[in-house]
Amino acid sequence: MSEIFTSDIRIRAAREGDICDILNMVRELAEFERLLDQVVATEEDYRKSLFGENSAAEALVAESEDGLIGYAIFFSTFSTFVGRAGIWLEDLYVRPAFRKKGIGKQLLKAVGRIAEERNAGRYEWSVLDWNRNAIDLYENMGGQILDEWRIVRLDRSGIADLKEK
Repeated sequence: MSEIFTSDIRIRAAREGDICDILNMVRELAEFERLLDQVVATEEDYRKSLFGENSAAEALVAESEDGLIGYAIFFSTFSTFVGRAGIWLEDLYVRPAFRKKGIGKQLLKAVGRIAEERNAGRYEWSVLDWNRNAIDLYENMGGQILDEWRIVRLDRSGIADLKEK
């Protein structure tokens, strides 16, 4: 991905040196979402998952003269309905002092450009039902909120226990 400059903000691919800042922002997001107790990831987990030989995800960061101020983490999916790979946006976060300045929109669009370049059949993500600011942003950008779908999750112990069910 080529870098994107908008005024004094630069959107670029994350680098290994960004891991500490990204993990700190993940914790900030989790605190905002009231889920901080669920963050168990380490810098090494991020190193392997974002930059390892078999990386599972990719990240873009928003950078200003103040340092990293936002990020987007995404990964490839597949839709049996459209018969194509897609992109799942796992996290989109902008630090509170920099919100309402179009940075989240720029990150969302940057991942969208990657989806377009890869000929993705879908570009999807989830949003908490009480996060009205995010919902408004997504709807204003053409996103459809799919109320009829629910997320189903097994954590590590649930995965291990699955064979016994």
